[in-house]
Amino acid sequence: MFEMLQERVVPVLSAANARRMGRAGLHQPCLMILTGLVIQLALGMILNLYIAIPAAGARISYLREIETAPGLLTAHALVALLILATAGILLLRAVALRDKAVIALVAAGLAALLGAFGAGELFVRNDESSASLAMAILTGAALLCYICLQAIISRQRPAAWEGRRGPRPSGGRGTPPPG
Repeated sequence: MFEMLQERVVPVLSAANARRMGRAGLHQPCLMILTGLVIQLALGMILNLYIAIPAAGARISYLREIETAPGLLTAHALVALLILATAGILLLRAVALRDKAVIALVAAGLAALLGAFGAGELFVRNDESSASLAMAILTGAALLCYICLQAIISRQRPAAWEGRRGPRPSGGRGTPPPG
């Protein structure tokens, strides 16, 4: 079992593998984060508008909150943990690439996610509107970071485009090929 686990985890965390794949290797985890953030926004809006969240005690642990909270809040918290884990792996891959623009976007996105996570904890503990607003704004900031990252990643894909669709038409952007 250890060998199977090692076979699956090591390539995900390997710096050599990250450098071999280049920026294109960031595409899938970035899409996973973006999808998770859209799910989080939807869950957060539903929770904020339609679900009564019981006040959490000041000394209750995060795991205890997950156990005793409404199902949608538990789902919201678990999706947040998956997004944070994926963002952490994405940061490790970005650092392995040594690409400053990518590192800056991934680090800023992760910082916004951590801030949103902290604001969510404050919101559950004391039900302050400002914590809810901070959570939403920081989630939006994270979305912007990962959308910009997707734009940078997709700019590196012309070789793959040519391989699937034949040679790129000449004449520059927006001009038809000579015919």
